[in-house]
Amino acid sequence: MQVLLDVPVLPAAAVLLALLAQPAAAGRPEWMPEAPPLPVTGRVVEVATVEELDHAVRQAHDGDTIMVADGTYQLDHLLHLRGRKNVTIRGASGGPSKAVITGAGWDAREGRFDLLVLHGCSDITVAHLTFTETQSYGIKLENTPLNGRGLENIQIYDCEFYNIGTRMVKGTGGEHEPVVGGSIRYCHFENTKVPPKSWLFDGDYISAIDCMRLVDWTISDNSFRNIRGANGGGRGAVFVWVDSKNVVTERNVFVGCDRSIAYGNPSGSNQDPQSYHNTGGIIRNNFVVAGADKGIEICWANGVKVYHNAVLADVGKGWGIHYHWNELRDVHVANNLVRGRLLGDAAGVMVEGNLTRGIENGWFRQPQEGDLHLTAAAKAAMNVRSRLPECSEDFDGEARSANADVGADEYVPPK
Repeated sequence: MQVLLDVPVLPAAAVLLALLAQPAAAGRPEWMPEAPPLPVTGRVVEVATVEELDHAVRQAHDGDTIMVADGTYQLDHLLHLRGRKNVTIRGASGGPSKAVITGAGWDAREGRFDLLVLHGCSDITVAHLTFTETQSYGIKLENTPLNGRGLENIQIYDCEFYNIGTRMVKGTGGEHEPVVGGSIRYCHFENTKVPPKSWLFDGDYISAIDCMRLVDWTISDNSFRNIRGANGGGRGAVFVWVDSKNVVTERNVFVGCDRSIAYGNPSGSNQDPQSYHNTGGIIRNNFVVAGADKGIEICWANGVKVYHNAVLADVGKGWGIHYHWNELRDVHVANNLVRGRLLGDAAGVMVEGNLTRGIENGWFRQPQEGDLHLTAAAKAAMNVRSRLPECSEDFDGEARSANADVGADEYVPPK
């Protein structure tokens, strides 16, 4: 089926009024790189109404590209892609702001549902779409086996997520199969609202990306803003746990999130209390302007590397980097620039080469916006550390010198 209509889909009046009433979102920082274009492949199914979108997803053929026309698609039930291979769901204009998938609303008690569920699929790409206004999940990676197969090679690319009250991207774990191979890249995650204390865990049960049992994933080149709970105890904007392996989190920007990056859950897990939450993996070259709690949190980890991040936290209250008493082994925290506490009480952690004193706002280009590129004032951070093999490039992909700058940016004088 191929359908093309010229009339854009308009949002319901109530949803439009709600969107106009809420504070404006800042959006993805303009100074961050744009997503390279994706090629169009396979059979193209063009959709322009909610009904056509739902039908195209439910009846997708292997190899389809579902091309979503500009407009706002207000759902009254979830979109569910099951058991498909090599399917792309993407906005037609190549930019996420023009094709918007919305639920019943942040505050909706009735009609709570996830917006898009991927189940038993492989080689799936979701791109150039905005997901907004639901109290549940934006995209759910459902990894209960379907016909003996789980999820493999899932790509979430150049999407935006706004005002989603539980998880913007949720990856299920439990006794299920791992989600092998995938990435979340060039996306933006932002809330302009804070959950009330009447919600789960007194309003702190909120995150942007919360995934279990990821294997060989990359979370890169994304931006996160104001992922916050009612009491400053929101979960990690990037929260990776329960038997995950070799997850790379790099070149992301975090502003005002209660926790920015969390590898492991300090409360443990009811899935397998004896297993590590993360084995291998690296957190590198991220810009973090921390919110109420922590910039980077590590616990239940084996072989995790935390290299060349720039983290600004409240000097009197905030944790810049916190590694927990929970089981840690061969964790290496090195060459980070950290304002705020860098501290832990666990054996199995090597901490070296970090700069934690004398750090001023003037060292950075636009710290209030998360732009922690160094300025000429940051002389104490320049050419002071030996380059690490796993960090031969900086936040911008520029080569580090053998005597590297500490933090995520290798300073280059303006021309």
